[in-house]
Amino acid sequence: MITKQFHHILGLWEEAKVKASNINQPVLISYTEKVDQLDPLKYFKASARHFPGQRFYWSNPTKSHVMVGAGVAKEFTANGTQKRFHGIEKEWKRFSGQSLKNQDNQKIGPVIYGGFSFDPKKEKTKLWDNFADALFVLPTIMFTSIDNENFMTINYWSDSEESHLQELMRIKEELGKGSSISHAFAPEIVKCLEMDPNDWKESIQTVTNRISDGVMDKVVLARELRVLFNDEINVDLVLENLLEEQSNSYLFTVERGSDCFIGATPEQLVKKDGNQVHSMCLAGSIGRGATLQEDEKLGKNLLTDNKNIHEHELVVQMIKSALQEVCHDVTTPTEPNLYKMKHIQHLHTPVTANTGKEVTLADLLNLLHPTPALGGYPREISMETIREVEKLDRGWYAGPLGWMDAQNDGEFIVAIRSGLLQGKEASLFAGCGIVGDSDPESEYRETQMKFRPMLSALGGIKES
Repeated sequence: MITKQFHHILGLWEEAKVKASNINQPVLISYTEKVDQLDPLKYFKASARHFPGQRFYWSNPTKSHVMVGAGVAKEFTANGTQKRFHGIEKEWKRFSGQSLKNQDNQKIGPVIYGGFSFDPKKEKTKLWDNFADALFVLPTIMFTSIDNENFMTINYWSDSEESHLQELMRIKEELGKGSSISHAFAPEIVKCLEMDPNDWKESIQTVTNRISDGVMDKVVLARELRVLFNDEINVDLVLENLLEEQSNSYLFTVERGSDCFIGATPEQLVKKDGNQVHSMCLAGSIGRGATLQEDEKLGKNLLTDNKNIHEHELVVQMIKSALQEVCHDVTTPTEPNLYKMKHIQHLHTPVTANTGKEVTLADLLNLLHPTPALGGYPREISMETIREVEKLDRGWYAGPLGWMDAQNDGEFIVAIRSGLLQGKEASLFAGCGIVGDSDPESEYRETQMKFRPMLSALGGIKES
């Protein structure tokens, strides 16, 4: 039986075939319909049956915007170091500009998701083979929950077969039912391997000496923790744990075949919504207290600590200065506040601005990445220093990760508090801002604290 929805899909398909013949290339079709309430996590789990290794999950801290994608209708990649942001944006704009979508639902349209490596100039290892320096995916089927409204989108092409469209509708209907998922068991951690901890501490001393000599003001150094398990890591369970334990963070999951990059980051890089621009400064960290009194004392210490205040102010000034190049009405509070998470609290300063229509999301990414919170200050010398002294291949860790829609709006976060899951192994990443008076042992302890969210989600920390 041909449903009303399938009739619309066939109608767009016929229209797209005519357009495709005129421009001599396939045309993207994006069909969206409003649906009833659906649990995004159940949707994510159920979609593994049809699209193994091809899923993504995204949610903002308030869960007012959640996206779950499955399948690959189209991939977008870009080479080069300086033009990769604009390269992805240009190619996506070309495809989406020729696309067709149903006129009865204009609120949600085609969206691509993906990310960029932290530094395309850094020497590569095999660790990140499945993640290019710039890679975005248009999902085959996507569930979106935004401001308590729910939508499902199918993306297909003018050269598709009708049988393929019928199969997509069948899968969409199945996923929309929110089928129950059997309980999954977490594998046990066999061993945690710290990658060159002593060398990492020595690199801090090298950097502080250069800062004292006036070469730069700050450098962020990261390190890796390799975690080994007795069985395959269950991505669904890790995401479920992050949703429970890090609910006030941005949550993200990007599957690439047998690899999965997943995390819960507190840090927004930039959001563009029409002419409105939002960013944040997040630098300076301390742990959480066991009691309310201890927690408040730690927070007060952070707000008055010269080292952390200096580190935070460098980020504030850089982000404000960068946005002022293309924005007006750039506004920040006069003092930072505390951003409290389960295991850690940060100094936090929100930034808002307005910009003209000619400024694109790629322009903003190019200006802001990497901020001093992830690279250092000044930018060029700090990046050169990281390439020299940091033995880690960061890959997508600390890079921009997010989404773009067909209206050139979107949101990107900084992919920290994250891990790369690979079968029975996982690489976790953590970094610290190094300034002139940084103590290697103290910075080492800070990274241990920053590993905790992902270790906990993987089952390595038993909460009391």
